[in-house]
Amino acid sequence: MKIKNILAALFLAAGLLWIGSGSTVKAAGSGDLDDPRITDGVFIEEIDVSGMTAGEAQAAVESYVDQLKERTITVHVNDNSVDTTIGALGLSWTNTGITEEAAWIGKQGTVIDRYKDLQQLQSHGSRYDLEFAIDDAAVTSFVQNEISSFNIDPKEPSLKREDGKFIVTESVTGIAVNETETENSIKSAILEKWQGYNIELEATAEITQPTHSSDELYAVQDVLGTATTDYNSGNVGRTKSLELSTTRLNGVLLYPGEEMSASTLMGERSIEGGYSTAEGYIGTRTEEMIGAGICQTATTLYDAALYAEVTVTERRNHSKTVSYVPYAFDATIYAGADYRNPQQDLKLRNDFDYPIYIEASARKGKCTFTIYGKETRASNRKVEYISTTLEEIWPTEDMTQYVEDPNLPAGTQEKTQGSYPKVTATLTKVVTVDGKEIERTVLHTDKYKMAPPEYHVGTGAALPADGQPTDQPPAEQPPVEQPPAEQQPVDHP
Repeated sequence: MKIKNILAALFLAAGLLWIGSGSTVKAAGSGDLDDPRITDGVFIEEIDVSGMTAGEAQAAVESYVDQLKERTITVHVNDNSVDTTIGALGLSWTNTGITEEAAWIGKQGTVIDRYKDLQQLQSHGSRYDLEFAIDDAAVTSFVQNEISSFNIDPKEPSLKREDGKFIVTESVTGIAVNETETENSIKSAILEKWQGYNIELEATAEITQPTHSSDELYAVQDVLGTATTDYNSGNVGRTKSLELSTTRLNGVLLYPGEEMSASTLMGERSIEGGYSTAEGYIGTRTEEMIGAGICQTATTLYDAALYAEVTVTERRNHSKTVSYVPYAFDATIYAGADYRNPQQDLKLRNDFDYPIYIEASARKGKCTFTIYGKETRASNRKVEYISTTLEEIWPTEDMTQYVEDPNLPAGTQEKTQGSYPKVTATLTKVVTVDGKEIERTVLHTDKYKMAPPEYHVGTGAALPADGQPTDQPPAEQPPVEQPPAEQQPVDHP
């Protein structure tokens, strides 16, 4: 064994001496110190640079990197995507000295070092990996200008009724791109994990789903309840306020559990808010006010809600009786200082399993409200509401009020308020199935105040025969004719 080891050592020494003596291997990639070509078996990435000079290898790598710059990176954002080239993000290779380093393999160190390098190349070869960099500013610009363009706020579906048909607008999913995390993902994909192919990745984004789905709205098709009241369109001021308030309640959509305030939706009762002046109730008085007429809007909505069997969470009757609905069918609204926190309001809540939609219109003397939803009540079930008068006392003739008015000429008078009875009435809900009563419920008992008629009597300058004022004292006033007892009250005289 010792002899064999000694012989092997001698042969190795002889070989090394032969190499060191200047003997050369004429093939490219020898360990010849004077040969500028890169030794066989050297790769930079996928490029075989064997036999190339350092300059040729540099050019080959640059060409390779130019090809890599054409690779695309596609970033997905939910159902959307955007792409760009790697080169547009400022790709470059940073370890450019590897071509010079490759040219020195097998050509530096001791004879034994060079021999070992050559043996290693022959058996395994040598590979250099490129190191890359990208432009941070280019990545930021790409994310902010391209990927974040898909940012969108979530939108609930909407419902409107046109030409007798419902139109559903689909919901929109909300997207909020996390720009910092998305930038980091792009950099990592290129600088740490890239294999030279096209890249696809998901942006980091918060996806927000709408609270409600469009399918809920497609279920709204059936008439649940409707009501109509008549108004005098010749009363311009009152009509303007009535029609405006009705318009503002048209298209209201209530999801299950949601509540609406009629006063809030009607908006501020002011001239700037579009309302007009007309006579309305203040206690037992009838006076000019802004927004008179909105109570008929509320009343009509209330009656539609009764037949739709929508839950009424707040409702008040008028201080005096009205003429457009039977006793106990009315509803009043009084804002006070803040229409969003009114002293008296009409509020409805949707306690159904499906949305409800309110359609409202006021034109040509007809105010109509219709409530739509999904009908789940049995077809053989009927609902009726009955107004029952428990008390009705009209003012007597001696209660008539006369008010002296210096703004009126002597000898004239003007009726300023009609006659209103004192009334107590109930509203009862009756439910029948196949004509058989199964439920009878008194919903509320309403009390209305009495108000006698009122006349303003002129105490100003008397009118002569030709209509001009005179200093003559006023003539004795004739007795005022009282309305018959059976006369129905009016909302506004």
